[in-house]
Order: sequence, then structure tokens, then C-alpha cells
Amino acid sequence: MEFSAADPQRLRDSQLFASHPDPTWGVDCLGEYARQQDQAIVNGEQALTAYYWRLGLALELARKQFSHSQWGRYLSSLGIDKTRASRARAIQRTFEAEEQVAELSVKEAYSRRKRQPRKSPILRSASRAPVAERHEEVDLVNFLVGVCHQVESCLSQAESASAEQANCYLSVLEEALRELNGLRQRLLQRVTAK
Repeated sequence: MEFSAADPQRLRDSQLFASHPDPTWGVDCLGEYARQQDQAIVNGEQALTAYYWRLGLALELARKQFSHSQWGRYLSSLGIDKTRASRARAIQRTFEAEEQVAELSVKEAYSRRKRQPRKSPILRSASRAPVAERHEEVDLVNFLVGVCHQVESCLSQAESASAEQANCYLSVLEEALRELNGLRQRLLQRVTAK
């Protein structure tokens, strides 16, 4: 069946969505078909988010029963990917009710997650250091951990940046990396001075 470029209504009213588009379809019909397929994907992603939330709730409740080493084995026994499990738990912890994720894709829901603060072994050991040493060490560690957190939170901004914005960000990033490399060199000097 052939559609003219001015006849997307016939496409909507027909049963052609069960078939694949072909070169005889006009640009408007192809565009309408593509728009509807895109909408189906969006709807499907939104439906998946509720499943992620439910999976996260079940895993959050189960997680309390296992040690860290047992948890991975438990997930493997269920055939659940660790990354998917982690993502589902983060989504569930962020949203109190399944209804809150109804209009979100998995990516959107996950991007709004409540981030767990990083637990640094250096911070734990720094808290046991003598008071005179502890202040400077904790300040430096807190700064570096803060940089890590900031980088994590900026990843989505970098992903959505225009080429012009990305170019600007890169020039600032290069300067920051030069400064951080200077800090790294001083710390390496201290390590090799022992």
C-alpha cells in the first residue's frame, strides 16, 4: 500500500504498524511512523522503571540478610546482574512509592538517585591519627573525595553539553588537571623521599 507524503492520517488509521516501513512511504508517513515508534519506546522505558522500583524494594529487603560476599552469590543464584540490582536498589531508595516513577525512564529515575557518600579507608585511618596530623590529612582527603563526588555529579551535565559548551569545559578541565597533577607530583615526591 502506498501513502502520499501528505497522508499520515491514513498511516495512523491503518494496520501498517504491524509491518515495517518501506521506500514507497512518503516522508510524512515515515516521520509519523518513527514518532510513534519513539513514543512506544518512551512508554516501554517508563513501564520498565516500575519493575526496577519493585526489584529494588525486594532486593533492599533481602540485602539485610546477607554479608557483602554472600550478596553477590545470592544475586548470581537468582540470575540478576549486579549492576541492574544496584541500579534498582538506588531507584527504590530514592522514590518512596512506585507511583513516583510512573512518568520516568530508568535513566531519569537513576539520575535522580540519592548518592551514598564514599567510604574512604584513608578517612577511617585518618580519624585514628594524632590530632596534629589528622586535621591536614582529613582536609586533603575530604578535598579529594569531594572532587570525586563532583565529577560523578557532573557526568550527566557533560553528556548533554553542546559542542561549544564541551569545548569550554575541556579548557577549564585541562587547567584543573594541571593543578591536580602538581598535587600528585608533590605527593609522589613525599612517597619516594622515605
